[in-house]
Order: sequence, then structure tokens, then C-alpha cells
Amino acid sequence: MADLTERIQLTREHRDLILKYGFVSGRLEASLRRWPKGQAIRRVGMTRVELEWLIGDLSHSCVKGKAGRDVEQVADLCDHLEYAQRTGDGDLDVLW
Repeated sequence: MADLTERIQLTREHRDLILKYGFVSGRLEASLRRWPKGQAIRRVGMTRVELEWLIGDLSHSCVKGKAGRDVEQVADLCDHLEYAQRTGDGDLDVLW
């Protein structure tokens, strides 16, 4: 199994968008579905490949119009994930 090298802070809203538009499965999906109730922000581990695919899936949903009214939130999430991918900094305080 590949190392979970990427540690990204996500909000519950990010989680919902990923599950809706990110086409995740396996370990990453299970991790997102185990999100503790009442926890607003959580650091999620993923491989570099999972991160790259997730960014691609979310971007595809925006470009193809599948994100509908959520397009701005999905685009903002893509920005956060792309920043984390480029810099290794997955903390939310950079954007908020």
C-alpha cells in the first residue's frame, strides 16, 4: 500500500463535496465516511495519486457543469487541494 504522504485539512462541507463530486472509493472514501459527528475540521491522509485524481475529478465536475450550484465551492476546494499539492501545506488557515 502506498504511503499516505498528503495530510490535508478539510471542512465537513469539503467532505460532502468530495463524496458528491470526487468519485472516491476504497480507503479514502471510508476515511471520509468515518468523519466524527460534530467535528467541523479534520486532517485527512491520502496518497499523492489519490490527491491528483481527486483534483482531476473535482475539476472535471466543474468544467462539465456537473457541480451545478456548487461550482464555486468545488472550485475553491480545488484551489485548496492544488495549493496543498504544490507546497505540501494542507492547512486551511492559508486560505481562510
